[in-house]
Amino acid sequence: MKCSMKLLSPLHIGNGNELKMIDFYLDKEKGEIKFINFEKFIDFCLEKDIDLNKEIQKNNYKIGKDFSITRFMSKNRIDPSNFTSYTVPAKIEDRDRESEFAIKEFVKLDGPYIPGSSIKGAIRTALMWNFLKERADGVEIVQNSLKSWMKKSRITGRDLKFLDDNISEIVFGKDPHSDILRILKPSDTKPIGKSHLEVSEIKIVGNPQEIPVYVENLKAGSELIFDVVFDEYLIKQNEGKPDFKNHPCIRYMNVQAICKACNEFSKGVIEKNLEYLWENYQCDSAVDEFDILWNEVRNCKENEAILHIGWGGGWYSTTIGLMIETLQGFTTPLEGDPKNWRLENNTIRYSFGLGKKPGTNKFSLNFPKTRRVTLEDKPLGWVKLSFQQSSLY
Repeated sequence: MKCSMKLLSPLHIGNGNELKMIDFYLDKEKGEIKFINFEKFIDFCLEKDIDLNKEIQKNNYKIGKDFSITRFMSKNRIDPSNFTSYTVPAKIEDRDRESEFAIKEFVKLDGPYIPGSSIKGAIRTALMWNFLKERADGVEIVQNSLKSWMKKSRITGRDLKFLDDNISEIVFGKDPHSDILRILKPSDTKPIGKSHLEVSEIKIVGNPQEIPVYVENLKAGSELIFDVVFDEYLIKQNEGKPDFKNHPCIRYMNVQAICKACNEFSKGVIEKNLEYLWENYQCDSAVDEFDILWNEVRNCKENEAILHIGWGGGWYSTTIGLMIETLQGFTTPLEGDPKNWRLENNTIRYSFGLGKKPGTNKFSLNFPKTRRVTLEDKPLGWVKLSFQQSSLY
C-alpha cells in the first residue's frame, strides 16, 4: 500500500559525512550555501594558473579543516556559480569571524530520500513502548533487564545499545527468524529534488555553552511517498505455528494499530518536551511549535500517524525513556539546596551515566538536559504519515 509522508518540521538524516569549508561557498548577502564541485574548481585553477597549494601553505591552512573556499574565491574574485553542484537556503546566524564550520550532509540517492530502515526503526520504538505499557508485567521486563546490566562494573554507550536490543528481543522475538516485525516492510521513500533541502543552524537548548550544529535538512512541508507491505508470504508460512499465531505483538500488524501506537507514543514524547520547555526555556514560539504537533496527533484519523524520524529528537524519541524514567531507582529525590545536589551511585542514571557531565563525576540535575531546535525554535524530525489503504493484513 502507498503511504504519504508530510514533514511537519525540518528533518535531518545524515549519511555520516561532514561537509567542511572547502566544500561549500557561503553567500551571506543572498542567504545561500553553494555546494562546490571541487574537481571542477581544481581544473579551473590549473587552467588559470592559480596556485592553490601556495595559498594553503602560505597561511598554514589544513585542507578540509580551516581552508575556506568562500574566503579564497572572494579574495581572488572567482564566481562560485561556475562550480556549484546545487544551492540551498541557509538559515544560520551571521558569522563574525572565519572559523571551522562543518555541515552534516543529508543522505541522498539520486536525490534526498528517507530510508525505510529509519521509518521502521521509529515505528519499532513506538510499538515497543506501547507493548510494555499495556502489558501487566511490562515494567518488570524493563526493570529486570536493567538490573542485569547494572551489575557490571563499567557500563559503556555500547551497553545501552545492547540493552535496547535485549528488550526488543523480549518484545518482538529472540532472533531475526522469530522477529514478528519481519512482516512489516516499509520501503525507502522516492527521492525528491534538492530544492527541498536547506541548511539550518541548530541550537542546543539547555547547554550553557552556545555551540551551534549545522545540518543539511529537508524543509518542513516537503512531501514524500513510500510503500508499506505486510509480507503475505511470511504470514502464510508462519500462520500455523503457535509461536507466530499467539505472538503478543501480532495485534499490531495492521495499519490502524500501528497508527494508534505511534500516536500514543508521540503524544507522550511531545508532552515531555512541552513540560521541559515550560519549566526551563521561556520561549513562547518553541512551546507553540510543540502545541501544534500535539494538536496534529489529537486530530489524526485512524489511518494517520505522527512520528519522529531522524536526528535531533533526543532520548525520549529514540528509546523507551518515557517508561525507564518512571522506574523505581531511576534517580535520587531532590532534597535541600539544588546546588549541593548529587546522584547516588545505586541509581539507574548513575549506573548508565545518563546526564553525566563530560570530564567529571558530576551529573546534571535534569535528564535529558538539552533539546535541539532550529533558530526559529522549530523541533526536528516530526512527520505525518497517511496510509492510503487502512485494511488489515
